Amino acid sequence: MRLKNISFEGLKRFVEKFDWLPISEVLNRKSDNRGKKSKFAPVNCFRAFLLGTYLEIEDDTELARRISQHVEYLEFCGVKEAPSHDVLTDFRNNYSHLLKDVFYHVDDLLERMHAFDFDSLSCDGTNINVPIKNKKKPHRYHFGAKSDKEKFHGFWLMLANSVKHQVVREFDVAYAREGQIRICKEMLDCRRIDESEDNFYFFLDGIFDCEEIYDIILRKQGKLPIIGYNKRGSSYEVIEDLPEDNWRFQYNPLLHFPDYIYKIYRLRDSSERVNSHSKSYTLISRIANKVRKCHTILKGVVEHIVTFTFILEQFALLTEYESKLRQKTLCDFF
Repeated sequence: MRLKNISFEGLKRFVEKFDWLPISEVLNRKSDNRGKKSKFAPVNCFRAFLLGTYLEIEDDTELARRISQHVEYLEFCGVKEAPSHDVLTDFRNNYSHLLKDVFYHVDDLLERMHAFDFDSLSCDGTNINVPIKNKKKPHRYHFGAKSDKEKFHGFWLMLANSVKHQVVREFDVAYAREGQIRICKEMLDCRRIDESEDNFYFFLDGIFDCEEIYDIILRKQGKLPIIGYNKRGSSYEVIEDLPEDNWRFQYNPLLHFPDYIYKIYRLRDSSERVNSHSKSYTLISRIANKVRKCHTILKGVVEHIVTFTFILEQFALLTEYESKLRQKTLCDFF
C-alpha cells in the first residue's frame, strides 16, 4: 500500500544518496570468493533486484533486459552497464542467505529514526499456494491446513508487522506441512523484534492461543500477549467465563478487563491487511506464475522474492521519513 504513494523518481533519489556501505559489508560476508571476479559488486545486484521488485519483474532475464534499455535504471543500480541474467541469477543463488541480515539492518535503522515509537506488533500467517503440475507428485511441499481446515499445497508465510505503519518487521517462510503454530514459535523465539519499552502489545489470532506462545511473547519479545481466545478443548465459551486461576491471567492481567481487550484487539486487523496486500499487489503474487514456467520452485526462491518485497516496503517508509525530517529541518530554519 505504501509503494502506491511513492514515485520511481522519489525512490531513485533516495537510493542514490542512501548509505550503502553497511549493506555492502553485509553482502561481502560471503565466505567463498574464489573464481573470476565480477565487475558487478553484490550491492549493485541487490539494487537491481530492488528495482525488479518495484517494477514487479520476477524473471532475471527480463530484469537484465529492462535495465539495459533505460539509463535511469542503470543509475538506480549504480552501474554504467547492465548486468547479465547470469550475474543476477548467481547473486540469487549465492547471496540470498544474507538478505535477512539486510532486512534487519534496515529495520534497526527505522527504529533508530523513531518510526516505530508508540506502536504495537501484530502477527499472523498466510498461505502461498503452489499449483500442482500435471503428472508431478506434490511431495516437495506437501499439504497444510488453514485455520478453517481448508487444505492447500505450497508454503506458509508467517509475519509480524508494525500496527502503525503496517510494515513487516519479522517474517519466516516454511513448507505447508510444518504448521502455523510451530513456525510462529520458532520465529518469535529467534530474536526480539521491537526494542522499545513504550510499545506494549503483541496481537495474534486465536489459532495461536496456547501457553507456549504466551510465554515466548512475554519472555522473549517483552510485550503483553493479546491473543484471541480459542475455546478448543475447553468448556468455557468466552474470556468472561474463565476462572480466576486460568493460566492466561498469569501472562496478561489485562484479560480481567475483557471490554478493553475487545476494543484494542481490532488492531490485529493490520496483519490481515498486510497479508492481503502482499499477496495481491506485490511480487509475491507472481510466485505461482514462476511454478507454471518451471517444473518446481525452491523454498529459497520464495524467500528471495518475499525478502525483497518487504525490504522495498522498508525503503518506501525510509523515503517517507527522510522527507518528513527534511521538511522539519526547513521549518526549524525559518
